[in-house]
Amino acid sequence: MAKKIVELSSKRKVELKEMSIDEIDFCQDIISLKMDDGDVSYISGVSKSRTAWLRRGISGGDFKKYEADANEYPVDSVLKQLSDAEKNELSKLIQEHQSLGE
Repeated sequence: MAKKIVELSSKRKVELKEMSIDEIDFCQDIISLKMDDGDVSYISGVSKSRTAWLRRGISGGDFKKYEADANEYPVDSVLKQLSDAEKNELSKLIQEHQSLGE
């Protein structure tokens, strides 16, 4: 699978991996919208979706200690090294990396 190294605005470099279609679908399907009279009344699952993108899209980078689980997903201690701003920026970059066609 294709990998790419991105540099965040914090200067941290993170290695991204190409995700399977099933992994992309899983991450996209976590968010749910509640509609009332045709308007969105609330959105849920945003943080869960962001974490899912990070777990499935990161394969290494500038971390104190990078460790992955049996599924090759980064463990909690890796994700906890990221600030909220880095998580938001990285989640977007991971999604963009998945949409790049050949």
